[in-house]
Amino acid sequence: NYGHKKIVESEDWQNLQLVFNRCKNIIIVGHGGNLAIADHGAVDISRLSKNRKTTFCPGSAITGTSLINDQSFDTWLKYWLIGFENSIDISDTMVIGISSSGRSSDIKCLFEYCNKKDYTTALITAKFSEEISANIQVVTKSQTYHESEIMALTLCYQLVHGYGHQCPSI
Repeated sequence: NYGHKKIVESEDWQNLQLVFNRCKNIIIVGHGGNLAIADHGAVDISRLSKNRKTTFCPGSAITGTSLINDQSFDTWLKYWLIGFENSIDISDTMVIGISSSGRSSDIKCLFEYCNKKDYTTALITAKFSEEISANIQVVTKSQTYHESEIMALTLCYQLVHGYGHQCPSI
């Protein structure tokens, strides 16, 4: 079992944590179950970092379905970002994509756009992705979609801890 400890000790994770700690704006995306994880993670990152991070996630079904209808599934995330990117400093922004399979065409298109605009991109994925070009790629080696989704949410909390903040106790 690969596990959380090996992931956060990896060089890729250490790079992700360093950029996360430096950046003020954090954009987290996914689709399906991973969009729910991204939305949950984005809210908690902002809340638990005492609002020192501004997070963005296209968690609304209205947003997603409108952009998919107006554009396409492949390009909806790109056009979602274009809708507000003039209000953020790209050099102070990290874009994190969550794709269990590493084959998500919407994240691929978004990252192609982000890489051209010099955003820092990071992919959290169960399998190494040949398709999605990210500056940083963290591979969890999860065996199922459910395990991958839970690990991605756990890693969102790890980012908070690595930033020097704590999750509340039960």
